[in-house]
Amino acid sequence: MAVFTTQHLAGVAVGVGAGASTLAFVPGADWTVVSVTALSGYVGSLLPDIDDETALAARIVRHLSKLAAVIVPAIQFSLRPTDLLIAIPVALFMTAHLWQLLHDLLRKDGPTHSVIAAICLSFAVAWIAYLSAGTAAAVPSFLAAGTGYLLHLLLEDLGKAHQQPPETITPSLTLLGRGQSIPLYSILAIGFFCAFALWGI
Repeated sequence: MAVFTTQHLAGVAVGVGAGASTLAFVPGADWTVVSVTALSGYVGSLLPDIDDETALAARIVRHLSKLAAVIVPAIQFSLRPTDLLIAIPVALFMTAHLWQLLHDLLRKDGPTHSVIAAICLSFAVAWIAYLSAGTAAAVPSFLAAGTGYLLHLLLEDLGKAHQQPPETITPSLTLLGRGQSIPLYSILAIGFFCAFALWGI
């Protein structure tokens, strides 16, 4: 629990720092861009644990995604009504199928604990940020989510170093993660889809 508390506080710090940096360095950033970027940094710090549905971090992300499934289409309707063709199916998927699919595909301490997952899932966060707050939120949200994600893995490794003998430690921060290839391909597919969706903005 102490490790989660540290990671949780680090996620809050990343979110606050990302929001402040966006306000300072992104021209014309309004409150929606700053808020979405800050939330992206916090969510990114929780994403490595979505492969364990019993983890508190996974439950928080699940509840936030259900909230986003309502809020994102509402924002789309008020700002860009034509994007509802994309937002409504995404919202339904996030609410009904995403978490069961992730649970079926992923295993604990598998490919979500990797650099490639940090990149791919940060693209997913950036895509949702774009749907919520527009083009100005995409890059800051990607950077915030990736920073939070990698910080989570580094803190996890530091926690293991204090609790386990060095020869028994399996690092959390790896390039591709561990486990079977199907979960890794699933994460890559999410990353490629979201990166392609962001390519044209």
